[in-house]
Parts: sequence; C-alpha cells; structure tokens
Amino acid sequence: MNARPVYPLPEAVDPHGGKPWGIEPSHPYTPRVFLKHRVLQVPLDDSDHARFMRDHELGHLRWSHKQPDAVSRRHKIQLDVLQAVEDARVNTKLEQLAVDTNCGALPEEVATAVAKNLLRRGDMRQVVLTMVAAQGCGANETHFQRMFEVHPQGANIIRLAEMARKALWVNGNPKFRDTIRVAKWLQLMLENIEEGKPLGFCRWKPFGGKPGSGFEHALGIATQQGFSRRATTKVPWGKMKIETPSRVRRVEGYLGRAHIASEEGTVPRNIHRYLVDGRVFQRARRQRGGTVLIDCSGSMSLGTDDLKRILEHSPGATVAVYSGNVCDGVLRLLAGNGRQVDDQWIGAPAGGANVIDGPALQWLSKQSQPRIWICDGQVTGVNDRMSAVNSLECSALCRQRAIARCNDVGDGVKMLKSVCHR
Repeated sequence: MNARPVYPLPEAVDPHGGKPWGIEPSHPYTPRVFLKHRVLQVPLDDSDHARFMRDHELGHLRWSHKQPDAVSRRHKIQLDVLQAVEDARVNTKLEQLAVDTNCGALPEEVATAVAKNLLRRGDMRQVVLTMVAAQGCGANETHFQRMFEVHPQGANIIRLAEMARKALWVNGNPKFRDTIRVAKWLQLMLENIEEGKPLGFCRWKPFGGKPGSGFEHALGIATQQGFSRRATTKVPWGKMKIETPSRVRRVEGYLGRAHIASEEGTVPRNIHRYLVDGRVFQRARRQRGGTVLIDCSGSMSLGTDDLKRILEHSPGATVAVYSGNVCDGVLRLLAGNGRQVDDQWIGAPAGGANVIDGPALQWLSKQSQPRIWICDGQVTGVNDRMSAVNSLECSALCRQRAIARCNDVGDGVKMLKSVCHR
C-alpha cells in the first residue's frame, strides 16, 4: 500500500465555489463532511474502501444541504431518517455515474458484526434505516440484505428499503427536495411499524393484534397507492368546523368502565395510598364514556338507519359524524353524556367527500376511551385527493392513540356490543 496520503479535490465538485476546503484525516469508518465550515474529514490512504469513502463524502459535498439539522427541524423529520434517505440518494447517484461501489464496501466481517449487533438489540427502526442507507452501496447492500433476511420481518425490511429507493428515483435524478419528500414518507412508515398502544378494552386488538401486523398494514398502503411524487407527498387536510346541536333525547346505558380506588380487593394496585386513605385496591365500575367517530363520506354509503343503529349501541358515549366538501368539512356531535340529538340532525353533516379525516382523528385522539373509528380506510385531503402519506398519518395516529378502526357498521356494532352495558 502506498504510504503517501491521497488528497481529494473538493473544490472540483463544490457547486458554490468560494474559499478553499480544509482536509483532515479520519478513521476509515467515520468520515464526515462539514459543509457549513468547509471541512472534509476522510481516510487518506489508497485502499479501495478509503477511495469509496472519499467519493461518498464528495457526493454529499456536491448534492447535500449545508444544514441538515435545520432542515429536519423545519420539516419535522427526525434527523436519522433524513440522513438515511440522503445516504441512499448519494449512493444511488454515484452508482448512476459509474462509480464502483463494490470494491469499496465494508469488509464482510465488519458488515456482519454491525448487522448482528442491530438484530441482537431488536431495534427495528435502526435495522430499517441501515438497510435504506445501504441502497446503492454495492456489496454493503448485499451483506446487510443477507444478514437481515433471517429476521422474521426480513422480507418486509428489504422490501421497504427498495420502496424508498424507487420513491427517490420515480422521476429520475433525485434532488434534495426528493430526500425530504421520501424521508417524510419513511418516517410515517416507521411510526406504523412501532408497537401501538393497547386499546381500552381487551376483546379487540388493533390491526389484528399480531406481531408485525403494523408493518404489513403500512406496506399494503404503500403498495396500493404507489411511489409517485404525488402519492408520497402529503395532501393538505381541509379546515374542520365542529357543530354541536342540542341533544334533547335522554338514553339509558353505559359504554366503558372506570377504575376507582377501594379499601377491599385481592391485588393492591395503589400502594402509594396506604398512608393516605388506605384505598390500596382497585375495582371497576360502569361509566358514561368512550367515543365513536363515523365517516359519512360517499364511499361509506351510510343511511339514517345505519347511524341510528350505531347510536342505539353506544349509550353514554360521545358519537360524532363527519364529511367534507372540496376544501373544508364538518364534524357534528350526535350524542354525549347520555343524551342524543333529534332525528333531523342524524345524517352526513356536509358533502360526500372525506377531506377532514386527519383533523377528525386528531379530535378523536383527545376524547375518552375506548375510541372507535368507523371508516373504510379511504382518507383524502383537499379536493378529495388521496395520498399514501395521508393514509399512513391516519394509521400511525390510530396506533399511537389506541383508536380501533372498523370497516363498516356491522363491525362497529359488534365492537360496541362487547363494551356496552345497559
């Protein structure tokens, strides 16, 4: 190996020109480029790996944003997600320029050790981001794919990374704005992969309740709606207005349970109250509560009788319906605190579009549990446009806020019967 250092020429690819660049030697596996300060830290030996590291960092110098941390804050993207997608963009652009990425890959034993460590930690997020960042990285991509495919979700991990690559290159020659677009999409995919919160009742589990079901669900949305720029760009939600007509009818019954402290029981769950009032046990009691949100868009084809059926099986709960026009929509409260509206208010509150699914779900996420959303899963933004990003956002919110979705009135009634108390 040549003992003389090999210095790159960052000035030759710097799109902004200006002052000369400072070059500092780095460890073979920790190269960095400080775009703002014009400093390039790369290995300076003449090995294949060092040459690839220099090429990769020069790619960042040529194509990447000077302040990725500021970009991540402005667009509300987590920095590690943004960096993984940007690494994939740089690698694949180098690959398109015929830069040999195979000969400069990590040694197989190093890539294997890194992959084994990630799998041992069970950090699905980092496994996915590593596979995404390795796209276009020649033998590195092959090494990580071989190691990750033994994971129970290995096929889905590899598939998701390939989807991210296709989304980047959907229109050819991706720019940094494509990195931002795909990073937002990938972040929502990761939020759907994470374990969701348990629902407020034990008989029903969200999304099938099986390990990895969130992964399958998110991949299904992405596959169905595609990877075009339009499908991976969020459509703005419409403006939501809330209507609260008078609830003139009184209904009997309860939906849900509450836990209260008690002096009697078998298992002490409130031991901190021993010196206060001695109520260290806990018992359940029926209460008015729970929330049902109903999508009344045209795709649901719900009539007045369907809505009355839902109201009949949700006594004591807060029940709301929503639908939209072109750029806005209405959420109307039909029931709450044991009282319901008159028949004239039972129906779609606006037009036959969705438009406000996101704001309506945000409203539902702040209401009392159990939270039930009756919707066929088709969500849209302004102009009734669909996007995978909007669908993934709603799906992630359901997982994070313990919202159970039912496809139709029949499923909704079955769920309500399991928690209804007359």
